Amino acid sequence: MKQKQLKSKLSASIMRDMARRVINVSAVPHRSPFRYPGGKTWLVPYVRQWLKSREEKPADFVEAFAGGGIVGLSALFDELTIHLTLIELDEQVASVWTTILREGLELAARIVAFNLTRDNVSTELARVPANIADRAFQTILKNRVQRGGIMAPGAGLLKKVRTAMA
Repeated sequence: MKQKQLKSKLSASIMRDMARRVINVSAVPHRSPFRYPGGKTWLVPYVRQWLKSREEKPADFVEAFAGGGIVGLSALFDELTIHLTLIELDEQVASVWTTILREGLELAARIVAFNLTRDNVSTELARVPANIADRAFQTILKNRVQRGGIMAPGAGLLKKVRTAMA
């Protein structure tokens, strides 16, 4: 019983800390291929603190509504969990994670080889993807060249496309 009370007090302490403290998200290592407005990067220090407070390292960490997966990836990279499951409903975002796991080196090579010009971006994004790897590439490209990383229809391209993939 005392152990449960201690965990409950620790969780309450973390929640109070969250309400008081502003997180500098630039101080959190960026381990996701995505950039997202309103992402969960701010949550990483709190989840890290919570996982470190546990007596045992969880064997599985599940990140629902994964998006860029920053919370789960941070837990995995920091060795605070053994296995990570990302759950994502958005077909475009899910295609990126699937492709990274199945054909990650090929996707990376395609990104590096892409000649980033406004015309090439427009041509690539106008194509109907032939497979999941094509959809993943287009999703990463959209996330990098559209204003704020917003991938919704109608999101405008950055003015300087050349620096978008850096």
